[in-house]
Amino acid sequence: MEKYIGIDISKATLDLYDGEKSYKVSNNREGFTFIRKLAKHKKDLVLIFEPTGVYAHALIAYCQKQSIRAVIVGSKEARDYARSIKQRSKTDKIDAKVLYRYHTQVSSEMISVPSLDTRIIQITQRRNVYDKYQHTITQLNNLIEATRKEDKILIRSIQKQIASLEKAADKLLAEIEVLLLKQEGNKVALENLQTIPGIGKKSALALLLEFIRYPKARSNEMVALMGLDPVLRDSGVFKGKSRISKQGGKHLRQKLYMATVVSIKYNDRLKLFYERLISNGKPKMVALLAAMRKLLRIAFAVVKNNEPYRALEMA
Repeated sequence: MEKYIGIDISKATLDLYDGEKSYKVSNNREGFTFIRKLAKHKKDLVLIFEPTGVYAHALIAYCQKQSIRAVIVGSKEARDYARSIKQRSKTDKIDAKVLYRYHTQVSSEMISVPSLDTRIIQITQRRNVYDKYQHTITQLNNLIEATRKEDKILIRSIQKQIASLEKAADKLLAEIEVLLLKQEGNKVALENLQTIPGIGKKSALALLLEFIRYPKARSNEMVALMGLDPVLRDSGVFKGKSRISKQGGKHLRQKLYMATVVSIKYNDRLKLFYERLISNGKPKMVALLAAMRKLLRIAFAVVKNNEPYRALEMA
């Protein structure tokens, strides 16, 4: 019989709840050993926790080495579950109890021994820094636009910072590509993505990173993970409009937006799809968002089917 342990992870400590009692232990091997002793048999133990970045890495590595099973719950999923059980208060101790209660939602296929992929961690860390660089570059370009053109010394100073960041960003992107291509099959996937008109190398890298991040996701799930799924907000007499959820995937949405703008000009399939929506009276932005979803699904299919893009056959 499974012995579930809900764990809230922080930098130095772990808050535990086993259905009867709460504990606080250190986030190191000593604390992990204590958790192991909470079950009579290691094979019965199932840990439930969120993947809180680097703070969870040591616990995941311990589970992998000791063959301890776990259910790793996404942060959004954990928040949604807490709301569903009307748990509004939030402390480390309460979070551990909520994660323990989540075992009622767990099916057998969700339980497995986790593994720590250091290559994916390296890629993710570089992608996070790369995205920060791009965000800062955008902010600096906006500052130039807001600066009096006569102040050439200040403008040159900002431009110098932008050039330095662009160089650093390009270096990180090259490192990400090298790490990606170490995995068998990724080279072909990257090449296949670039056969889609409108998808360049940077967009292909961004897409492949997301597909690797969610290996078990299906097409519709990937659309939702990227925040491109339409949601309708109505309340009482207020009749809202359908909008995209914008849940996660912001950096990819930005790249996908630019790729879609190119695709509706040069990709026959996307062009016909977009123009049909416009001719049916859809606003341009609504049609563009629909084209973004379609482009994401096409890219997803290309990677999943391990084949290049096939252009629309014209009669």
